[in-house]
Amino acid sequence: MRGFLNHIELWLSAAGVAVIVLAGWLLGGPANHWKVTAYTAIAVGVLHGVIFWTVRRRQRHVREQTLQEAHAMLRDGIQKQVAALLMMDATAGEEQRRRLDGVFDSMVLLDHLLDSLSSERLRAWTASEEGRVELARPGGPTGTRPAPGLHLHKDSHN
Repeated sequence: MRGFLNHIELWLSAAGVAVIVLAGWLLGGPANHWKVTAYTAIAVGVLHGVIFWTVRRRQRHVREQTLQEAHAMLRDGIQKQVAALLMMDATAGEEQRRRLDGVFDSMVLLDHLLDSLSSERLRAWTASEEGRVELARPGGPTGTRPAPGLHLHKDSHN
């Protein structure tokens, strides 16, 4: 069953060709063979189009739903980390606060990236020449100092 589903387009195309040939042979007779074959081919073509459109629409819907669920999960994780860091920041010394500022900058960047996450953006990223997206990193949480630029690469493990 799995092999059938993995190659369903091929199976449906083969079935369509078989229906076209058999319909012309069984229903057409000598005088109407090509006419019946042509009408059957048109009907099979339209049916294939509707089936493939429905399948692609469903795939897009599932992809969007998965992306939204991942978005919600990541946002929840970021919010929990920010809450933990805010508790640490209240008791931190000057050196620790300086380090926490860098962490907050990274969290703000992740929040901006998460807001811009979409299936179109993912397609553009994977289709880009070298698979890279250059993003400007926002300033720190207080906006007092600009953070350095960030260059994300597809093959990066960060």
